[in-house]
Amino acid sequence: MKKSWLSTLLLVGSLSMPIQALAQPQTGSVEALLQKMGQTSQSSTYELSFININSQGIVPIRYRHTLIDGKPLAQLMQMDSTRREIVQRGDEISYFEPGLDAFSLRNDHIVDYIPSIIYQDFNELSGYYNFIDAGRTHIGDIPSRVVRVLSKNNDRYDYVLFIDEERYLPLRVDLLDKNNDIIEQFRVITVNEGSEVGTELNSLRTVNMPPLLLVPKAKPLVYNWSVSQLPEGFKEVKRSNHQISETEFSQSILFSDGLFDFSIYVNKSGQHVNSPERDKMLRYGRNTIYTYDKEGNEITFIGQLPFPTAQAIVNSVVFTKK
Repeated sequence: MKKSWLSTLLLVGSLSMPIQALAQPQTGSVEALLQKMGQTSQSSTYELSFININSQGIVPIRYRHTLIDGKPLAQLMQMDSTRREIVQRGDEISYFEPGLDAFSLRNDHIVDYIPSIIYQDFNELSGYYNFIDAGRTHIGDIPSRVVRVLSKNNDRYDYVLFIDEERYLPLRVDLLDKNNDIIEQFRVITVNEGSEVGTELNSLRTVNMPPLLLVPKAKPLVYNWSVSQLPEGFKEVKRSNHQISETEFSQSILFSDGLFDFSIYVNKSGQHVNSPERDKMLRYGRNTIYTYDKEGNEITFIGQLPFPTAQAIVNSVVFTKK
């Protein structure tokens, strides 16, 4: 027991330490290695026990995955007292949590706790990221290749990936801020492969899953403002109106590049001049919150980008006269 707690404390301590120099880089295509990792993660039969470390603490997880008739079947279980469970069958993701009604959503993979970079098209990401071969190391006793994924324009967070050399599964993924400190860490403790993993998952095929949540089709919304400066690769996903009082609404636009998301919220502030007192920033884990008053409007950024990028995006919001 003491050894287990010591290991946990050492892992937490590593969050404040920069990545150190590793062994000499290896030859070969880094992009091909990353693509192989993504393909293997989505097509193989395996079980990972891992921990997710972030500003809110440490969450122990068990994740199992296989393909049956060409369709993914996966299960993610939160192994602490909450016993939260997520099951994927094909493109349906079902959520089970004690005390709450179960529900299902459509998606092509489970997004909770598993780093989204694992599922990316790295050929597309190469437009705004550099992939650097950082050599070889070991995660536990498993030889691993190390890849640094660095923002070309310094406008996104960076990653360091540790990939099993034999099985091509991710063993550790660090999300780094611009000071090279770790914001979040995905770290595998054990890896299991074999027919028993697929056999255990196969029993989920006959389980009754909760109904799909139907998201109503949104009506087209036209705003008198727009974001004129977006980091390369980001696209508008949806618009929403949020009621904040009986007579006042906040307008928002969600943007995503498939790896990171952010939203811009705009509502009337009552300030008719730009106010330095309203220029406020807060970072909570990977999320940046930045608020700024402009032309009588309060503009708020909430999303997964560094502060300088958030500030540039907010400052690029332009208003048109009605």
